[in-house]
Amino acid sequence: MEWLNIIESRHTTFAWDEDRIPDRSIIDEVLNEVYQHVPSKNLQFPYQVRLLRNDDVNIRKEIMTICHRNQDLEAEVDGGNPQVLAPWLLGFNARYCADTEKRYEKNSYRGTFDGHGLGNQRTNDPHGDQTQSENLEIGIFVAYIMLALANRGIQSGMCQNICNNYQRATEIFKLAEDNRALDFRFIMGIGYGKDTGVRHDYFDPRVGKTKPIPFAPDDVLDHYPRPLYTDIIKG
Repeated sequence: MEWLNIIESRHTTFAWDEDRIPDRSIIDEVLNEVYQHVPSKNLQFPYQVRLLRNDDVNIRKEIMTICHRNQDLEAEVDGGNPQVLAPWLLGFNARYCADTEKRYEKNSYRGTFDGHGLGNQRTNDPHGDQTQSENLEIGIFVAYIMLALANRGIQSGMCQNICNNYQRATEIFKLAEDNRALDFRFIMGIGYGKDTGVRHDYFDPRVGKTKPIPFAPDDVLDHYPRPLYTDIIKG
């Protein structure tokens, strides 16, 4: 697919085609493709990406409940974040790599950072230097993977509302089983999307009823107007 076609075909997806589930082998192929080509400072990869088949009814409901869309509204009327009802989910967490900081710079202050995995959090980075690097690199990986997926006709939907209960997200994605896994950051849904020009309905497991998705992807600018180009691009 040509570059312009790829970026134009990508959209944040709320409505998933339940009759078509991407094969695990395709997602593995995409993950390996991105892993082999994505830039990372000194190839340290200060993050991990965890793939979850989102087919457990109870877990789907729990994740949807955690990812409540609007805290001003009760679940009964809240639009929800149905991007997390995708058939596959990617969870992103920070990864301990301070030990590799001293490979060539023996006195690197980053080499002193703690948080040795198993879902722990760092305690001695008061200015968030390493956290900034982790979030930046996670963002780069996310951009690569959502475009690599779009190149195969597979859509994605990002959601940061997992922040409503990072601890439970950590448990669902089994961070405590990995001795380099640090705190949880982000979640992404993966699957085949429906027509972007239609405000489809979805089944909200929080309340056991059908609701319309927050908005049709083609109508996003009606809900979240884009800032002026000149407010963003300078020089």
